[in-house]
Amino acid sequence: MRRRRFLSSVLGAVPATVLGCRTNASTPEGAPQTWAPQPVRLPAGFHSGMNFAHLHRRGYGYGSDRAFAQLRHLASIGITDIALNPFAYTRSLSSAEIEWGGDDSMTDDDIRAQCRQAASLGMRVMMKPHLWSWAYVAGEGNTDIDLDAADWPRWFRAYTAYAVHFASLAAECGCDSVCVGLEYTIASRENPGAWARVAEACRAVFSGRIVYAANWYQEWEQFTDWAAFDAVGVDAYFPLTGSTVEELSASWKEPLDRLEALGKPVIFTEAGFQAINGAAAHPWESHDDGTPDPDGQARAYEALLRACTARPWFEGVYWWKWFTDLPGERDPFVPAGMPAENVLHAWFGGGR
Repeated sequence: MRRRRFLSSVLGAVPATVLGCRTNASTPEGAPQTWAPQPVRLPAGFHSGMNFAHLHRRGYGYGSDRAFAQLRHLASIGITDIALNPFAYTRSLSSAEIEWGGDDSMTDDDIRAQCRQAASLGMRVMMKPHLWSWAYVAGEGNTDIDLDAADWPRWFRAYTAYAVHFASLAAECGCDSVCVGLEYTIASRENPGAWARVAEACRAVFSGRIVYAANWYQEWEQFTDWAAFDAVGVDAYFPLTGSTVEELSASWKEPLDRLEALGKPVIFTEAGFQAINGAAAHPWESHDDGTPDPDGQARAYEALLRACTARPWFEGVYWWKWFTDLPGERDPFVPAGMPAENVLHAWFGGGR
């Protein structure tokens, strides 16, 4: 779960373009250490992905000329896959009501246009519907949705209708995959078998890959329905330790060993780090003093790629995130113009 706090003042303090990769760690003599990306050849079909975030304003969001310009840039650095995030809305975290289809800034036709843009660049699309509530502004999220037992069946009926609509749209648009849900920790724990039924309903209208995006904290290990899905999807905001690329990479061993024990392909439906001090230690929330640290973001990107691509069952990552126009919401997760973008280009553009 990402704590969705607005940090525009933080990102605004970071230069638009930062070249080179230099660690904050020092040698015993006090000289700063330099490092460089170490890309490896990635397997065919690897998902070099990005969550492509819609700006809710006509002419700035999905299917717009601005979105196409950003998509062309992403293709130029080697991004092969994008995840589109249509939204439904819930009035509270204890409500069984789900509303969708009323956003005039993001219609189905806009999503169709965005899929055509991606196809024209040879990019694959994951349809990845999200849910939003005003409660999220205070730092809560899907993990916190908690209903009375009698209300869960109604919630899942409403959610299934939402998921099936976008699975059908994904089939129409030739999408590669559908992510039917993400980070509904309590819903998953209290309703074993329910997500398998959502997947089954989506398979009736969509023949591509079906995944679920589990929260990195507990949900993916407690999830009972992985057999119904083509891969284990994880929103991978695992806390990392250390400061150098080598230390950060080594700290991936424990969660990767646990993921390997599931015996299924794994894809990170989300992963990302903010360009602020200490982001790798708590990737899911704002923390420390908000001091800009674009190189720390780059080191965390590099560490994830070094560690995870060494596992043969790892199918790829959809980074969080990039907007349909920049600077977008000035979110410090965005790697645009940062050393982290150089890491992506090295691994995805020049590393194949």
